[in-house]
Amino acid sequence: MKRKLLILFGIMLFMIMVGSIIIKISSKNFATELTKSEDKLQVVTSFYPVYMIGLNLAEGIDNMEVKSLTDLKTGCLHDYQLTTEDMKIISAADVMIINGGGMEGFLNDIMTNYPNLTIIDASEGIEMIPSEEVHSDGETVNVPDTSKVINGDGANKAENGTELSNIGWNAHVWLDPQQYIKQVEKIANGLNDYLNTTEAADPSIADKIRSNSDTYISKITELDRSITELANTWSDDNRLGNKEAVIFHDSFAYLARRIGINVAYSIPLDSDTSLSAGEIGKIVDEVKAGDIKYLFTEEQFSDSIASQIAAETGATESIIDSAVTGDGSKDSYLTAMKKNIETLKKLVK
Repeated sequence: MKRKLLILFGIMLFMIMVGSIIIKISSKNFATELTKSEDKLQVVTSFYPVYMIGLNLAEGIDNMEVKSLTDLKTGCLHDYQLTTEDMKIISAADVMIINGGGMEGFLNDIMTNYPNLTIIDASEGIEMIPSEEVHSDGETVNVPDTSKVINGDGANKAENGTELSNIGWNAHVWLDPQQYIKQVEKIANGLNDYLNTTEAADPSIADKIRSNSDTYISKITELDRSITELANTWSDDNRLGNKEAVIFHDSFAYLARRIGINVAYSIPLDSDTSLSAGEIGKIVDEVKAGDIKYLFTEEQFSDSIASQIAAETGATESIIDSAVTGDGSKDSYLTAMKKNIETLKKLVK
């Protein structure tokens, strides 16, 4: 009797195992057929600024889909950790667009797990401002190996031509519209390079990407004219004093450089960082001693510390939108930068 029960149990176990294998094979085949039937260029972007570029380049292209890897309210990615859901999104992508410059600290993990994924580094070749900003993990921003990234040779340099090997980069280049235009061009070229290597690609997609790129660049160029005019005003207005500023998070450094504002101190503040009363006191002393008139904080972070310093020093506090979050509309970057221009204009009235 026991022997019969064992035999019966063995048969049932065998049938369950066979059934599971059949289900897995069927599910895999179905998923493959579903992907092929969609016949779309699947593009995933790391976060908001490059997502905006992706949306504009994909405008009116039905067989191109752009997704953001991270939530649109995530902000900068300095300490971001990939989730299981993120990896699923990446696994379905044909191309991934990153900002580069060390912004995506998780890049090496992606390149290890998906060695055949085409990655476009939007900042490759752009000269960056060196950064030694410390984040919540207590370490300076490390630059991942981008030697295998499309169009990326890892040869980004500081403005003085020095290789950035032991320090990080200030990767917030999009805050200077002239650099953002370079990112748009780099991404458009990268997508078309990818399409040129894909036999089944529709050639009309590449043409449309190029047309969309030209349209978006023309809008950014018009925006940049306003920044040039503002820079001329700052240069000619002697009432603005020494034109030095303290910034809270180094993203503003690129826009400050365009305007002609000298960054005296960059204080790294994010959602995980706070300053002690003693540290704030030292900053207050430095602002007073240097007769620094301007404090720039970011809309994405609390302005409580900047407000306290402004109250104790008489410096003017301004809030800048770093364009790292938004509602997902394709003109979000333009809207944020126009708002920043109006904020800066108020300082010269």
